[in-house]
Amino acid sequence: MTMLPLEEQFRELSRAVARSRAAVAAGDCVHLDGLDAEIARVTELARGAPAPQRADLLAALRALLDALDGLAVDLQRQLDAALAQQAASAYARDRA
Repeated sequence: MTMLPLEEQFRELSRAVARSRAAVAAGDCVHLDGLDAEIARVTELARGAPAPQRADLLAALRALLDALDGLAVDLQRQLDAALAQQAASAYARDRA
């Protein structure tokens, strides 16, 4: 199996994060097992990239960071909504 170029590996990670964001938006649970390790692996490889490639890699890394920031916001919203619903349900049970 041929390894993708580093820039493409960053883009693939961004696409995976985008799929996770779509799943969260649909109300689904997402499993992020291994995502942190994969990001660390690709980032470590990028550290040794030739200087001419670094600008492109930096742009791809920034896009990935933006996608991860968006996912964090989406996950927090999902958690907040679940907690609010749980509290509302508990309040309704107590009032009954």
